[in-house]
Amino acid sequence: MVQQPFDSNAQTHVVVLDKTGKRSFGICIVRGEVKDSPNSKTSGIFIKGIVPQSPAHICGKLKVGDRILTLNQQDVRNATEQNVIDLIKDAGMKINLEVQTFGHKQNEVSEVQLKPVKQKSIENGTVERKDTIKKDNKQPSNKPLMPKDLIKTSTTTSSAVVDDGDDEEDTRDMTGRTFSEAGYEIDRASAGNCKLNKIEQEKDKETPDEFGYTMAKIKKRYSNLKDLRKIEVTRPPNTDLGLALAGHRDRQKMACFVAGLHPQGLMAKCDLKPGDEILEVNGTVLQNRCHLNASVIFKNILNEKLVFVSHRRKANDEGISVKPFTRFPPIVDETEYLFTAYKNVKSVKIQKVGCLGLMIIEGKHIEVGRGIFISDLKEGSNAVEAGLKVGDLVLAVNKDVLVESTYDEAAAILKRVEGIVTMVICSLKTEEQIMKERAEEEKKKQAAEKKEPEKPVDPSVAEITTNKKVLIEINVQKKPLGVIVTGGKNNYVKTGCNITHIYPEGVVAQDKRLQLFDHIIAFNGTPVNCAEMTTLKVHQLFHLAYEKATLLVWRNDPPEIETITVEFAKKPGKDLGLSLAPNEKGATIVEITSAGYADIDNKLQRGDIISKFNGDSLENASFAECYALFKGANGKISLEVLRPKPTTREK
Repeated sequence: MVQQPFDSNAQTHVVVLDKTGKRSFGICIVRGEVKDSPNSKTSGIFIKGIVPQSPAHICGKLKVGDRILTLNQQDVRNATEQNVIDLIKDAGMKINLEVQTFGHKQNEVSEVQLKPVKQKSIENGTVERKDTIKKDNKQPSNKPLMPKDLIKTSTTTSSAVVDDGDDEEDTRDMTGRTFSEAGYEIDRASAGNCKLNKIEQEKDKETPDEFGYTMAKIKKRYSNLKDLRKIEVTRPPNTDLGLALAGHRDRQKMACFVAGLHPQGLMAKCDLKPGDEILEVNGTVLQNRCHLNASVIFKNILNEKLVFVSHRRKANDEGISVKPFTRFPPIVDETEYLFTAYKNVKSVKIQKVGCLGLMIIEGKHIEVGRGIFISDLKEGSNAVEAGLKVGDLVLAVNKDVLVESTYDEAAAILKRVEGIVTMVICSLKTEEQIMKERAEEEKKKQAAEKKEPEKPVDPSVAEITTNKKVLIEINVQKKPLGVIVTGGKNNYVKTGCNITHIYPEGVVAQDKRLQLFDHIIAFNGTPVNCAEMTTLKVHQLFHLAYEKATLLVWRNDPPEIETITVEFAKKPGKDLGLSLAPNEKGATIVEITSAGYADIDNKLQRGDIISKFNGDSLENASFAECYALFKGANGKISLEVLRPKPTTREK
């Protein structure tokens, strides 16, 4: 469904698109109708999407929702989608469009209803019909995401993307590891495993190296980046690279930047300089990985030959967390970072005699997430004498940081060390201890709140504070609240009603007080008792028209949520059957269609937030990034889902 603000004074204008040097004109069209008054509708061909950096996007005169009246002086108001597609394909390098643009009147919204069409996928230069925009890392529209921008992986409704290129869609599973043609193990997501279509293969005259790299593959894999480089170096045994690495200045993001180069180091004469981002090495992808983990990967590579894929950022790019330095320090101790980033960290020294006397496992903990943990200790060993315990998190061994390392990488380091070994250990509490401490803290806060007399606050301006019931009032004026909630007796969430999505153009978003995972205890004076109300009744409370809405809200700190994992196998060509809307926590499920998978239908529900897709975080991801992940994935799929788990609270 595409929503379009209506204006009776809609204007028409002519736009000329020239695709010289571009692959397509970049418009996504759909046959639909707009309700322009309570009793009349206007049908036609509408623009549903615009491909970023395409002629349609660059001209700046087209927007989503425009109605195409004529194409090359031919009336298309009553034409079918296929008729318009054929006209565009036959037009050559230029098309002349007469379009009708609707103005924006605040609070007046009508809808363009899409007619169901059968999805087609035709190769060799014909038209490909897709549900939404093509893969890109930028949002093509300047408007905030609303229901029109939902990621549709169902085939019940679709639109036509006019594209006359010769792409062959790569539907392979990109998770895990594979082998290059030369027999070297590489990541499936590596540029060395990138698939070129027939035209690209004919143009690529470079012979792939042992890791599968050619510059054509690298440029296609990282098509959203410029100034890419492939750097080869031979490293003699027991020789340092002479690289100082740094992470991203945004703590929520991860990257591997070159912070400095030792003037006498192995990499000093290579085409690297401070500020460059290292994307891959020998087929292992480092993009979106911790720079500390990259150090371990470099040290564990047994090959003398190292092939780096790097990206030279612009001079004013402030992605790197530190200022690049030219004077290289004599010693760089990256383990010092761990003493401030984690709690209860200590350094211990163990004499290795044959073995350290400990076993490790790669796992996950409620406090710190994934990591390398001690799973067993040999009785009477030096590890026991040093004070290590089962369940301790191993952060570093000597100068090798194990944050985000795999089991194989950590085991290789422990096997290699000799003599006196320095280990950085984080002692963790059990899950029962953590939950008990949180419960005691909440009781203390509640007791303190009862003692302090509360001053009456105007609900229309009352601010929501954590761990406290707050009554707020929102002036709705019969506009949509613009939220998705969970809760109901036939719902996986029966203990309370929680907000899991806020649409940017809704009244709640404009009010700016409510947040994701806020617990709505009462609505307009009526308790929202999810143990007795059906899910439909709970949803209806937030979709009716009101002049004013009063909500009794509880915001827990930390948020009351649980994380579940859903795994299933996706067949090529079969859609997931999910409609999604991206937000700052991930992608909210707006609808689950019957065309999807039983594994999804039985474990997920409307309002769940998918935070990770096959290990890739969706937090603050753009619409195009989310779509690319969901559209291109095949084989084994793993979803990490956030779901509210509120405490039952009475009014």
